[in-house]
Amino acid sequence: MRKILLPVDGSPRSMKSAQLVKTLYKPEDCEIYVITVRDDYEALVEMEFNIAKAEREAMPIVNKAAEMLDGYNVKKEVLIAKKPAEEIVRYAQAIGAHAIIMTKSTKTAFKKVLGSVTEHVVKNAPCIVTIVPEKDF
Repeated sequence: MRKILLPVDGSPRSMKSAQLVKTLYKPEDCEIYVITVRDDYEALVEMEFNIAKAEREAMPIVNKAAEMLDGYNVKKEVLIAKKPAEEIVRYAQAIGAHAIIMTKSTKTAFKKVLGSVTEHVVKNAPCIVTIVPEKDF
């Protein structure tokens, strides 16, 4: 069974990753790990913010992608980290991911074409990384 990591940020662009998973994989052939990474760890600590509450606040992002994958074995998780790109790579290693399917940065005027998070994941991932195009496929 293939393990597919699907990092999403809630943007319409990132949700295209879920659509691509459905195109590439049959439900019986894979487990999908849908994650979102909150990168405001330091701010949360400074505000003495409840980590569980921060995770609950971000869960709708993960749920939205999971709903698009009805019929698939989906595991959902919210991660909180100082460096999202490193956390995505770490998580992929931890679960033994066969592939990461993600989009490029959703931020404008961001580093180069891919975005710093995607660029780091592509360079450091322990598995195949598929970058979903902005235009429909």
